[in-house]
Amino acid sequence: MTKRFLILLAIVSIALAGCGLAAADTQATVIAQVNATVAAMPPEQVPVTVPVIMTQEVPVQVPVTVVVQVTVPVPAAPTNPPAAAPTTAPVTSNVGPDPLAGANVTPIIDERFDFPNKYYWWLFGPEVSSSGEGMIEDEVYVMISHQTENYEWTFDGKKLTNFYVSAETVMPDGQCKIGDHWGLIFRYKDNANFYMFGVSCDGTYTLMKRQDGIFETVLQPTLSPAIKKLGQTNVIGVRAVSNQLSFYANDRFLITVADNTFSEGLIGMYVRALLTPDLTVHFDDITAYIVNQ
Repeated sequence: MTKRFLILLAIVSIALAGCGLAAADTQATVIAQVNATVAAMPPEQVPVTVPVIMTQEVPVQVPVTVVVQVTVPVPAAPTNPPAAAPTTAPVTSNVGPDPLAGANVTPIIDERFDFPNKYYWWLFGPEVSSSGEGMIEDEVYVMISHQTENYEWTFDGKKLTNFYVSAETVMPDGQCKIGDHWGLIFRYKDNANFYMFGVSCDGTYTLMKRQDGIFETVLQPTLSPAIKKLGQTNVIGVRAVSNQLSFYANDRFLITVADNTFSEGLIGMYVRALLTPDLTVHFDDITAYIVNQ
């Protein structure tokens, strides 16, 4: 169409020039004719090619590595605590010997406290100890622990190896709590080394020893119907022959324990006040016999 339009325009121009028209007039005439011609022409569709870029979602599997920091608690290397001192359960027997089997007829100690300190028991009072007292009054040995969590004891001057010893004990006021106990010391070497056998107001008995100044419970408190409770007299006894330690209460056998820590020593009495201040115990009729093996 463009070529035809230009050819037509040239023909018109030549014709007008041949008619003697001026150039300016010719141009104006041509423009007017062209405009009229263009206006009369129907619109023409011109094909246009437009490039179209199409985007399509295509699933793609992409391997992804995820790094996650994980903290795993690692137990610290164990530290070895100091090993506890090994404890060995004592060898015991419930079948006991006659306490006087093999004993001499005549006792080596026969204490009624009716003669001033016949066997040289250690006596102590406020001028010696603020924690307790030990004295002979009204023909009994009176021992008092003024303080709680405290031991008081006394001993005589005779060293024994194999023997049987017994004593009457009573709490005159009946003031006692669980954990308080009292009884006999035997094979006493010094204040840091000896055995202790005692009873308590709750009807139990126990065996302890003090070795190199350290108390150790050999027999845990054990309930026995042979032991009388608050305010009543208990006659307690110890038979020590070699390493066989046998214990009695009110003429009844309790138990035998095998222990060879101490082989000889003095005998005595003690009071242990755990919870009761001014715990008071009376001791009387202490008798000891030599036992021949």
